Amino acid sequence: MKTRRELLRDLIVSVGGLTALTACGDAPVLVATAGGGPGRFYSSGEMELVSRLSDLIIPRTETPGALDVNVPGYMDGLMTDWASEETGNAHRQALREIERRLSARGDFLELDDVEAVRALTALDSAAFGEQAAELGGYRSFKSYVTRAYFATEGGAREELQWVAVPGRWDPDVLVTDRQGA
Repeated sequence: MKTRRELLRDLIVSVGGLTALTACGDAPVLVATAGGGPGRFYSSGEMELVSRLSDLIIPRTETPGALDVNVPGYMDGLMTDWASEETGNAHRQALREIERRLSARGDFLELDDVEAVRALTALDSAAFGEQAAELGGYRSFKSYVTRAYFATEGGAREELQWVAVPGRWDPDVLVTDRQGA
């Protein structure tokens, strides 16, 4: 069962995280991720891992990928400005475990894309299969990535094809009296 904090976190991130948090005055500050430097929460190595995982989980296709909409920066801001110390520590521990498991065939960050996808696919299958209980950190991380992606303008507009005002707007509509008809 989810705690109230987890439920609110999921709701805020899925409804449009940054917009909702801005309205509350607690917007995470996004950081640039170019160059692989450290974020405000993530170290350089963690930022590199988060960036690589985000790119593999939501790659660029005909729509923007996770790196195109700065999911790592969004998550860095979320962990810095929103997450409790307990949540941040659990997230860091999950990242260490993910990296340990993915680096069984060598340094995950040095693997070519084919090997990296193969390693991540195996981890994903285990996390959503027989090892679900022990790989909850990966499941949580993947949830952060996908929710952060869809909370961004690029993810919402391009992938979900969200439109602020759906349908056609016609300011010049003839209004008639239908009582006599």
